[in-house]
Amino acid sequence: MDTMRTQNRNPATDRLEAAERQQAIAHQEAPVPPVRLYVTEIRHLRRTPQRVEVRARSYWWLVDADALQVQRGAAALPTLPRWTRPLAAIHPGDLGLEVADGGPVGDAVRRRVRADSPATDVDGPVLIACTGRVAGYGFDPLAVVWCHGGAGTVTAALAIVRNTYGGLHHYLVHPDAGGRATAEKEFFVSPFHDVSGTYRLSVPSPDEEVHVGITLERSGAQPFAASVRGRRREVTTTTPLALALRRPLEPLATSARIRMHGIRLWARRLPLHQVPERDRGHAQNRRQQKDRGDEQTRGPRRRGVPEVPRGPRAALLGLGTRALFRLAADRLPVRIEPAGGRPFGGGRDDPAAPRMLLHRPTDFAVRTGTNASIGFGESFMAGDWSSPEPAELLTEFARELPSLIPRPLQALRRLHLPGQPRSERGTVEGAAENISAHYDLSDDLFALFLDETMTYSAALFPDLPRRRGGLPEDRDDRSTGGQISLADAQRAKIDALLDAAGVGPGSRVLEIGTGWGELCLRAAARGAHVRSVTLSIEQCSTATRRVAEAGYADRMQIDVCDYRHVTGTYDAVVSVEMIEAVGLEHLAEYFRTIDSVLAPGGRVALQSILMDEHRVQTTRRNYTWVHKYVFPGGRIPSVESIDRALAGTRLQRTQTTEFGLHYARTLRQWRDRFETRHHDVEALGFDDTFRRLWRFYLAYSEAGFRSGYLDVAHLTLEATQ
Repeated sequence: MDTMRTQNRNPATDRLEAAERQQAIAHQEAPVPPVRLYVTEIRHLRRTPQRVEVRARSYWWLVDADALQVQRGAAALPTLPRWTRPLAAIHPGDLGLEVADGGPVGDAVRRRVRADSPATDVDGPVLIACTGRVAGYGFDPLAVVWCHGGAGTVTAALAIVRNTYGGLHHYLVHPDAGGRATAEKEFFVSPFHDVSGTYRLSVPSPDEEVHVGITLERSGAQPFAASVRGRRREVTTTTPLALALRRPLEPLATSARIRMHGIRLWARRLPLHQVPERDRGHAQNRRQQKDRGDEQTRGPRRRGVPEVPRGPRAALLGLGTRALFRLAADRLPVRIEPAGGRPFGGGRDDPAAPRMLLHRPTDFAVRTGTNASIGFGESFMAGDWSSPEPAELLTEFARELPSLIPRPLQALRRLHLPGQPRSERGTVEGAAENISAHYDLSDDLFALFLDETMTYSAALFPDLPRRRGGLPEDRDDRSTGGQISLADAQRAKIDALLDAAGVGPGSRVLEIGTGWGELCLRAAARGAHVRSVTLSIEQCSTATRRVAEAGYADRMQIDVCDYRHVTGTYDAVVSVEMIEAVGLEHLAEYFRTIDSVLAPGGRVALQSILMDEHRVQTTRRNYTWVHKYVFPGGRIPSVESIDRALAGTRLQRTQTTEFGLHYARTLRQWRDRFETRHHDVEALGFDDTFRRLWRFYLAYSEAGFRSGYLDVAHLTLEATQ
């Protein structure tokens, strides 16, 4: 009989048990399963204000956290073949843990426990019980982690609680010999219960059975109780597939059941509590937020990326985005290389085609689908995708951007996009905050990639074409001489503006937007008297110092001042790429202010980034990745919107010279400098996410000008008598 049983054994079972034995030998004191499966029953009992009981069947994987090796943000279940990963994988982010690629999840758990309880012995095995992700979607209302000490006994347990608002919280407890512990309620799970009371937890170590219970006690009563009970089942290589067939998209189904339960309670008119902001959003527990602090999560040197959106809506949008993205890529000469999949795109067979490496295709699709105007860039910041030539790749997308999304969906997309926050509008208060958010990052950072003139705008290269007044390219401008340095090209740009404004000896000049002072210096060198205004305290300080060192302090006045508060009379007004920060709704006010201080016969020279009028109108209310992470409040005008804003003033546009390709070259040189000095950027305290943000911003901007989606121009205005 024993012989027959041996002959009928499943080879996969032999491999799994052999792996378990190896793990037991490694840990010696506590046998650790690399992976086990428990088919569970979930029970929720709500006793007040109305008695409601819900039961559902589900499953848990029990996994040795030290056997979970993270690659590209996810860990496949140990001992199972690679093809099962889409059906069963564990993402540390879903558990509120931060793990670098190549690192074991167990170490992240130990760091988490030691941060709150330094004296706790967690040198032994770490076991995680959770559902994990299926088809890229994960939602565990409760996951449990058991931490063992060196002696093999449980010394700590981590109850990881998630709500349907995207929030997550860690309850660290130290169970007694029977697995019992208590914890004060600190996290808002349900809108039908506030954050008060005490949890009594039962978390005995799992064996052939797993049984976890949580009871809420408040004022001598027990208004809520929940439990997860299950029995161990055999795991084979086909188990994930069988689960996917029997319980398709189990995490999604769990989330849907919780929402339906909430709808039923709401229909019974149960009173609701407001969900606090701290328990929404980025799936970070309160302890993590406290440890990181405002400097890391919102500070200038560290730009955190929100967690991948969760929930049924996010999952459905992600699936739709995957299909739309593939259709769009197939129309473009690009090569998309998804991790673990076959390349696609119109250039998939072209070795010279721009490449996009999709490291986490599901996360990319969910981020982009949930918020297309922001998620695409956030996905790059998070490392979901990368490219060896990002500007070339983005140029191909930018060229076809208006037609990449089918027309019927474009109308729905407008309803789906977020609007601009009121705090970022171009009011006097909002403008100061917007300018500071970008320009006061660090002078040392900008000095790393700008040239010696510290000029942060499009340069003018004599060997590239320009267009005047919208006419074809002027051949006289297409010099075939050698390429000049970026610094000389910036000086050529400034001189062209000063010439257009008629700046010479004795001219009274107003500059709106000081930058780091190069235009002031060159105007003063011509013998002009200059007043320059800026909203950046850092730039004002640097420019003032440069002017003093050059010996022009007697001809210069640099103030931290809003353009609306400028007084006096000036022969010339010059402004370089400041108009984009004004906001479309304030353009008329901007030009009225200039008109009020410009002397009769005076001239205005502006350098402005421009967009096509149709694009301005269709995007004027959009809130994009650039607004959120780079230029809050920025709005690019069109020539037509500028002309409309000039109505009612004495100002008339007399010349427009466009030179968009010059900006593409400028940005390319900035990006090359930024990349070659990335160690210096790191030394200034800017983290990896911030550096990816700036790589994307510079490449994204370069693509806009290369494709013609954006342009830049010198506009000359004259005051009529």
